Amino acid sequence: MKRSAWAVTVVLVGLALVAVWFFGLDARHGVVLVGAAGAAGIANGVLEAVDVPRIVLARPPEPERGLADVQSLEFSLASTDPGMRAVLEVHGLARSVAAARPGTPRSEGLDAFLAEVRPPALTHRELRELGAELERIVLAPQTDPTPIHRQEAP
Repeated sequence: MKRSAWAVTVVLVGLALVAVWFFGLDARHGVVLVGAAGAAGIANGVLEAVDVPRIVLARPPEPERGLADVQSLEFSLASTDPGMRAVLEVHGLARSVAAARPGTPRSEGLDAFLAEVRPPALTHRELRELGAELERIVLAPQTDPTPIHRQEAP
């Protein structure tokens, strides 16, 4: 066992002895309590010495944007000052739209907005312009570069 494991064991036994004295336990119960503290400290040291490979969890999927996000954005935009939450919501929506429609032409302002990791605070007017451009991109007809060819039966 490592030195730190022995220190934990000593502390647990010390706390058990203080508990025996403080609660006025009889000898039998005191021995059981001190023995349990010693066993817990030794088990802690043994488990600390065991080297087990850790499981690396997969990154959770990106949450789908739904009605709650739209309502949250509407609430943030309806205030007198749009606030950083609204800017971050628009930024997230802009990134989603840019990823979904990579070939659609975008303005320099939208490209600059997307390039920022942490976008600056914007006014209502700037957010409205970005929203209008995002709406134009989403509603624009999408041209699929890989057309589907149907095979006809002979």
